[in-house]
Amino acid sequence: MFITKKHLDRRTFLRGAMGTAIALPFLDAMVPAATAQTRTAAAEKLRFGAIYMPNGIYPGLWHPEKPGKGWAFNRTMKPLEAHRQYITTISQMKGPEGKKDMGGIHMGASAAFLNGSGPQTHNGEFNLIRSKKSIDQHIADAIAGDTPLHSIEVGTEDMGTSAGACDGYPCVFFNTMAWRDDKSPLPVSVNPQATFERMFGDPGSSHQRIARLQTKESMLDSVLQETGRLQKKIGASDNAILDEYLTSVRRVEEQLQKMQSRSEAIASASGGPIGIPEDFDEHMTVTYDLLHLAFQGDLTRVFSFMVGHEASGRSYAFLGVKEPHHSTSHHKNTPESLEAYAKIGAYHMVKLGEFVEKLKNTREGDHTLLDSSLLYFGAGMSNGLLHDRHNVPALMVGTAGGRIAAGGNHIVAEKDQPTSNLLLAMADKFGAEVDTIGVATGRMQI
Repeated sequence: MFITKKHLDRRTFLRGAMGTAIALPFLDAMVPAATAQTRTAAAEKLRFGAIYMPNGIYPGLWHPEKPGKGWAFNRTMKPLEAHRQYITTISQMKGPEGKKDMGGIHMGASAAFLNGSGPQTHNGEFNLIRSKKSIDQHIADAIAGDTPLHSIEVGTEDMGTSAGACDGYPCVFFNTMAWRDDKSPLPVSVNPQATFERMFGDPGSSHQRIARLQTKESMLDSVLQETGRLQKKIGASDNAILDEYLTSVRRVEEQLQKMQSRSEAIASASGGPIGIPEDFDEHMTVTYDLLHLAFQGDLTRVFSFMVGHEASGRSYAFLGVKEPHHSTSHHKNTPESLEAYAKIGAYHMVKLGEFVEKLKNTREGDHTLLDSSLLYFGAGMSNGLLHDRHNVPALMVGTAGGRIAAGGNHIVAEKDQPTSNLLLAMADKFGAEVDTIGVATGRMQI
């Protein structure tokens, strides 16, 4: 690490043993002498995150009734009420149809979420891995800058990789919604340990990462000496920011170590894999914490998070929901089943709200991470009972550096306006030059 007397470089890393490299959050010391923070590159750093919900959300328990501002939060969205001023919710849009050539009713919902296209087939060949570049990657091209990772793709479930097991398509289409280009899917990482090592370890030295896992050496312990030198060179406010950031890293690391400890005990008896949490709520928490660290350390400025794959049969018994998720989405319009369906959606709003709160409480220069971010939450269908593409849920949280108006707005779109129009509108806010995507008919006004 090299520190000048004038300022600290934004791309400074704390380096330790075994390939450890921890990026730093934005500090006052990174501002050149006599330069206002609002004029530095940090003031222009933007972030984008896409979060996908499988099996739809019942529109009658999600969308507000009143357009514009001053609307009341509906049952499923209500856990986000504390963040109203950062929320823009959109109703009456239509998701891409789940036609045979777009991946079917379930696969097509998630596969088309970020590119409006889904699987691309030729002459009936369903074993091809082809789609279209997704909007998150267009945005990453525009804002990634010198970040170590162009983007991060995470999830909680893996459908496998065998062709033929997923409606005749390669199962990679269930495991990804991000495409680097038309032939390069970016499958989600469901193992938080692997994501953690990708963010902080040496990606070119797998033997070093294995050695660190075997010895249980703490990443932070290996950089303490260098951290001590840095702390002597920066001011009190920067030391407070650095301490908060390292505490966050430590908390995530401890979570992963605890999960690994429990997983190893099971693996020793069953021969199963290690590193993936048995507890779903813990899995969600640590994944969102990793995404927070990725934004805070400027490791990446773009992520996509598939909280579950389409047709997921995950259990939500901890919420008091008896049926698996997919079965619950086929609610048969009974009050008990609709309530259970709403509980699952509301739970994911709780977890999203926790993430939003972290971003709101993390300062970067004269603003917060939430101020510089735009999170896009949604699903590829609305009413799971009918696999309905009409009036799908679509939520934007954050202002993208003031490019999205704050104040809590409900936009009622022209009926059945395609979600692809929203993708183009969001890309415009980040300066990504995208002529068209999916089935877009224009650009939505947001």
